[in-house]
Amino acid sequence: MKTPLRVLIIEDSEDDALLLVREVKRGGYDITFKQVETAKAMSEALAKQEWDIIFSDYEMPHFSVPEALELLRKSSLDIPFILVSGIIGEEAAVDSLIAGAHDFIMKSNLSRLIPAIKRELREAGIRQSKRQAEAQLKASLKEKEVLLQEVHHRVKNNMQIIYSLLNLQSRLIKDKKAFEIFKSCQNRVRSMALIHEKLYKSEDFARVDFAEYAELLATHLFSSHGINPEVIQINIDIKDVFLDINTAIPCGLFINELISNSLKHAFPKGEKGEIKIAMHALNNNDIELIVSDDGVGIPEEVDFKNTESLGLHLVNILAEDQLRGSIRLDRKNGTRFRIKFKGRK
Repeated sequence: MKTPLRVLIIEDSEDDALLLVREVKRGGYDITFKQVETAKAMSEALAKQEWDIIFSDYEMPHFSVPEALELLRKSSLDIPFILVSGIIGEEAAVDSLIAGAHDFIMKSNLSRLIPAIKRELREAGIRQSKRQAEAQLKASLKEKEVLLQEVHHRVKNNMQIIYSLLNLQSRLIKDKKAFEIFKSCQNRVRSMALIHEKLYKSEDFARVDFAEYAELLATHLFSSHGINPEVIQINIDIKDVFLDINTAIPCGLFINELISNSLKHAFPKGEKGEIKIAMHALNNNDIELIVSDDGVGIPEEVDFKNTESLGLHLVNILAEDQLRGSIRLDRKNGTRFRIKFKGRK
């Protein structure tokens, strides 16, 4: 049984076109063909029917291969294009192949036509399979992105529910110390929820723009503690730092604990001051995070690595265990915590 083959022939000579048709039939194909010799006719043929392959003479009175290749390119159709010419220079043939022709055959050597057809149809099939696989992969990735977005959305909502429940419960607490513990827990939950909120709204589900996140977190903490931003100012120095979720969450909690500690203790009796958050990429893929204030400072006798303060205990755990980094405290002109850790590539 012969193999069906739909051929578009760009040729001004009917005899030469029929010669090609006879050669294709000898090769075992059941050929359906159309002969065209102008750009308009080729455009109409491409629009009306699907073609398996195109044969084209190089130059005709009203049309040429460069024009035909340009039309095919603009159509976005992947159809094997074989240049079949009687007289053509080597330079013109090479230019045609560079422009998109798939093969070049002399009319005096049509014995090469059938092998060329088989090869180009096979390669076209491979390209088609590759496009289909890429389309399926893109669809699968899109589906996974939607699912991941939904996960971040649900995690954020669940954390918001926990935050709200803690808020409701805290209204019933009369003891000031217990109330502060509840507020601290609320802020820790909120700092994690903000990460998932950022990822949910972002086009990049793998990384968080940490400058935007730090600003949102600081704004929330100032509001939660009832701080007038004209009394205590916040200065954020973070540029072009993007962190994955496993790094962003402990960094967020680290900032949460230290800013909360500064707001509670660094500026007694309503003193004015400034809190700074800085994060910069260093050499060897290191990242340094600095949280500082110009308040009264932590007393020299307080060992921040061995303290009963839950906040400072968490800071050490986050720095050393979660981020696997090193932490240092500078007590000059206030309090400055520095943590250096490896960024994930």
